Amino acid sequence: MSVTRQFADFALSASYADLPAAVRHSAKLLMLDTLGCALGALGTTPGLAVRRIAHQSGSGPATVLGTGHKAPVATAAWANGRLGNVLDMDECYKVQGHHAQAALGAALALGEEGRRSGCDVLMAFTMGFEAGVRLGNFLSPRVTVDDRGRTRGWTGLVGPGQGVHAACAAASRLLGASAGELADAFGMCAQYMVGRDWSRQWGRDPDLGTLKYADTGWNAQGGLMAAWHAREGLRGIRDIFDTDSYAQVFQGVLLDPAALLRDAGSRWYLPETSIKFWPCCRWIHYALTAFDHIVREHGLAADEIGKVELRSFPMIPYPRFGASDDPPNLVAASFSFAHAAAMVALGVPAGPQWFADDSLHGEAARAMRAKVGLGDDERGYDPRAWGLEQGELKVPSHAIVHARGKVFEATGDYALGDSWEGAPRYGQADVIAKFRRLAKTLAPLSDRWEQRIDRMVETVLAVDELDDVRELTAALSLEG
Repeated sequence: MSVTRQFADFALSASYADLPAAVRHSAKLLMLDTLGCALGALGTTPGLAVRRIAHQSGSGPATVLGTGHKAPVATAAWANGRLGNVLDMDECYKVQGHHAQAALGAALALGEEGRRSGCDVLMAFTMGFEAGVRLGNFLSPRVTVDDRGRTRGWTGLVGPGQGVHAACAAASRLLGASAGELADAFGMCAQYMVGRDWSRQWGRDPDLGTLKYADTGWNAQGGLMAAWHAREGLRGIRDIFDTDSYAQVFQGVLLDPAALLRDAGSRWYLPETSIKFWPCCRWIHYALTAFDHIVREHGLAADEIGKVELRSFPMIPYPRFGASDDPPNLVAASFSFAHAAAMVALGVPAGPQWFADDSLHGEAARAMRAKVGLGDDERGYDPRAWGLEQGELKVPSHAIVHARGKVFEATGDYALGDSWEGAPRYGQADVIAKFRRLAKTLAPLSDRWEQRIDRMVETVLAVDELDDVRELTAALSLEG
């Protein structure tokens, strides 16, 4: 049997009973976190565009999260997948990419249409995520670094590759697909992917535009369409993971077919993903964690800070990372070390408030960004410092703050939200607090809405007990 077929069989055959209790719990928390990110995005400029497009697409059986609007299945999958990544506050697997939103977008839309149980949808979400991670490990090593500090293991291929295949695996489970059909659908997913590393081209633009590469909404919809096509008897490239197609189309990709099935059924990757507690690129979180520690430990106010130097991994690829000017839009702001540090120093709640007009263009934010500089942490030039031999991912980082006539310093290898031993601790209460903060932005002055948020949390954490997943989407609706 081909590796592609075996991988498809694993994605479809695993049952909820096969998941250890810790994985089930982590899956519910990740679902809660992903839903919170989507709700928090609804009032942003991109979020409002998603809502308008969804309304223009007509009505159907699937809910656009937080709105109560019922849309066609493909539209809802796209909308909810897109909303989950707007704030760039969603999970990130070892800085390899995001794929929970695409898997959840497809799973929720199909689950509603088919009136599937909460357990069915949770399992589709979980196996979609697992498929995405394993595909990422197939396409390239998670991260490697040479003795000159050059990193490999992340390409623009990885993000869209994981996302569309994650959504496809999730959708195929709910459609009742066979392993052969999912294998064919995976071949179509490969054909949906862009033919070159557009993330690098995108990253050369200091503005960055208002649409990120590897759009998670398109991934959710693309994976769903591949699954639908395969159920209708169509197919893509046969046994895609057994060929060298990826290596020929995307030069420099290191294929590892064994990674698709390594420890399948005994090794679960979902609990290892990083929860993001700030709305910015995950690469920023390492130095930001050190800076946040200094600010909180010493109670520093923004006007007390004279200068900040954030040192992180070498070979930072995007011009926006080092920019200290006013970010022109939400996407540019989420890729700016200076903006993230300014928001932390000013005590702006992590979420859509980071992208309000005053945060982007106000005098206080502008003054604080001007104090922030960016450089390399010399430890990052030593491959041993990245923890890769131990199966971890460290990003050596350092924050130096001049304030009150003193110099405060903190170093860090991990970021808040990392799962590794030694990283700053977080737990269920922290994930719930993040969800509450993001969900509350929909109706910040409504006591009734705040009470409903409590019920949302309870519903998600008991999603595997729901007979019909529509109970979940109804609970998440502002208009319900």
